[in-house]
Amino acid sequence: MLGHLVYLAEATHLSVGLDMLRRGPVPDKMLTHTALALGRHPVAELSDRLLRSASGHYHVPGPPRIVALGEVLVHGEDMMRPLGAHGDEVDPRIITPVLPWFRRLGRLGFHGTPRSGVTLVATDTDASIGSGPEVRGRAIDLLLLVANRRQVLAELDGPGLDSVT
Repeated sequence: MLGHLVYLAEATHLSVGLDMLRRGPVPDKMLTHTALALGRHPVAELSDRLLRSASGHYHVPGPPRIVALGEVLVHGEDMMRPLGAHGDEVDPRIITPVLPWFRRLGRLGFHGTPRSGVTLVATDTDASIGSGPEVRGRAIDLLLLVANRRQVLAELDGPGLDSVT
């Protein structure tokens, strides 16, 4: 995960284009390859590189900048949840603008995002997107759901939950 975030933090349109030419046009395969290659570097080095890029141009080349925030939120949770942290430190109002973008990009980027026939309702902030039966939960858990992190299903409820499982 750290290698993936460092890659995105340091990426430019040119570097991504060259990597796609070298590794193929499928984003998942290219990102996996580059993240694994970076993952061979020491954690301290990668942490320093990510920290140095925090005030820079960090974005995912192509989509709007808000997607980069989603990447940090989702992959931060990927790293922290196994250690017992569950998004309690993240202000849910920060997540709200990311949800519609991740839902929109979900099928392409996350393979299996919830169907469009449900309404995602955040219980910890004023956010609701979609139409249809509701799936309710904390904003961070809804974001993880649209990023195809199925482990959050137990944290969610509502009549629409059956259609996303």
